[in-house]
Amino acid sequence: VVDEFQQYNNTAGFFVGNEILTDANSSIAAPYVKAAARDVKAYRDSKGYRKIPVGYSAADIPSLRPNLQNYLACGTNASEALDFFSLNAYEWCGGSSYDLSGYSELNRNASNYNIPIFFSETGCNTPEPRTFADQAAILGDQMNPYWSGAIIYEWIAEANNYGLVSYGTPISATV
Repeated sequence: VVDEFQQYNNTAGFFVGNEILTDANSSIAAPYVKAAARDVKAYRDSKGYRKIPVGYSAADIPSLRPNLQNYLACGTNASEALDFFSLNAYEWCGGSSYDLSGYSELNRNASNYNIPIFFSETGCNTPEPRTFADQAAILGDQMNPYWSGAIIYEWIAEANNYGLVSYGTPISATV
């Protein structure tokens, strides 16, 4: 994957995992996530590729944060820590707000973070239609100093009803 995607100048980063740690029992995998980031960075550097950042995309599990995000970013050796941390958050639904949604708590956890942090999945599909009002908060004065933006989940309309664009008749996920 690194060999193929490093050749594109618009490759912004590599994820070494997505929602691997989802409860207290799975937190034992955290050292492996850090090791994967270390190994991908070492491989990237051994090949002489540009310094494409390496990070992790976390499920928004209140009992694991901020300890998980802090652990994955810690270390004095940059080759052993993540370059970025991202969060899949679906707390802001409908007519929510910065405080009601829990974004104020997420912001507190990010205010002293030592690496870039962003939302790798955001959006809520209930109630419909999606309003994307959370984007005003994420890019607004309160969160913008700490957060590096958001990725809207997701592009193609699938059975989960999060997609923004439909390319015709949906195809079964089992195909």
